[in-house]
Amino acid sequence: QIILMSASINSKEFADYFALPFPNGLNPVCVFKVEGKPFAVEEYYLDDLKDTVDFKFHSQSIEEPVIKKKMYDVAVSLIESFDEFEMKRGENSLRNALERGSVLVFLPGLAEIRYMHSCLSDKFKRWQVYPLHSCVTLEEQNEVFLATVPGYRKIILATNIAESSVTVPDVKYGKLSKSCNSLYTVFVIFPLLALDFCLTKALVCDKETNYQSLRLCWASKTNCNQRKVKITLSSLQRCPLGGTVLKLKKLDMGEPKALLATALSPPNVDDIERTIVQLKELGALACVQTEENLHDGELTFLGRVLIHLPVDLYLGKLIVLGHVFGCLEECLIIAAALSLRNFFAVPFKKHVDGFRKKMGFAGNSKSDCIAIVNAFKAWQACKQKGKLR
Repeated sequence: QIILMSASINSKEFADYFALPFPNGLNPVCVFKVEGKPFAVEEYYLDDLKDTVDFKFHSQSIEEPVIKKKMYDVAVSLIESFDEFEMKRGENSLRNALERGSVLVFLPGLAEIRYMHSCLSDKFKRWQVYPLHSCVTLEEQNEVFLATVPGYRKIILATNIAESSVTVPDVKYGKLSKSCNSLYTVFVIFPLLALDFCLTKALVCDKETNYQSLRLCWASKTNCNQRKVKITLSSLQRCPLGGTVLKLKKLDMGEPKALLATALSPPNVDDIERTIVQLKELGALACVQTEENLHDGELTFLGRVLIHLPVDLYLGKLIVLGHVFGCLEECLIIAAALSLRNFFAVPFKKHVDGFRKKMGFAGNSKSDCIAIVNAFKAWQACKQKGKLR
């Protein structure tokens, strides 16, 4: 028996896919729903808060996933109203006045976090505002878990890293969301209330260049529910298929296009055909084309090597060429760094200083790759001298 567990899995899709054939049809696999004991949830839509927060409701197009300035203003107004909100609930004792609940604000990316940070900082309130993003330094991320100064309110500006990967124990206020009736709604969770703009950045692969990038889009309802206590396109539909196709060729299971069509969430046929062409351009598949293998090809020596390298295929070829031309160490450093989201740690709101330091490592080359190699070797030298822990 194999048991799959997830808080956001599409259980019906899995059950139907692995259904067992019976004389009268298909029998889906068993689905067990384990009930937990969540906090009581009270939902308030944005329309319900017109008497609580002074704002003018504006229309928002579903085809335009963006946060307008007015919505930032609404979020700031909501946070300002929490003091009055707590007093109405009888939380106006001296202890509660000193231990104000923390606020969690979900934002789609670093640019939105920076803008919201500036909006809150301009208010000169008794707020401690912390960014929570994978690009900020580890020291800044750890500040999120520190105890709040008495009489101050902690405000955490986070991406979906706080959706399931991080739990902040003292969060009390939380979520600005959207519903089927209007794009923005608010729901309050006791003891949690989060502000959520219901936007996220999804990894999208460009069909022409095979280049991956983060694109702003509306968060799914499952995303929002996961933030409240994710069903999106499967990885086969969002990520490059090169590595998957090479593994299928190594297993010699037949034509990749036919095999991938049997997947749970099969990728687009055009994407598969385009991937085959790109693998031939890369040199991972043989370029001999006949009517039989127009969208197929035999593995080359390079292709067999790339299968075993746990990096992007183009970075894998960089490593192979580094071995061929005698500069393997430098190519390994570059490939490892380019596999990360950000090799250089840049403190929040100090990205200009960080850019200058990176250019200092680049020297006259003006190359990010040269900067990476020089920075790594400088760090390595300091470590050998005992200047780093």
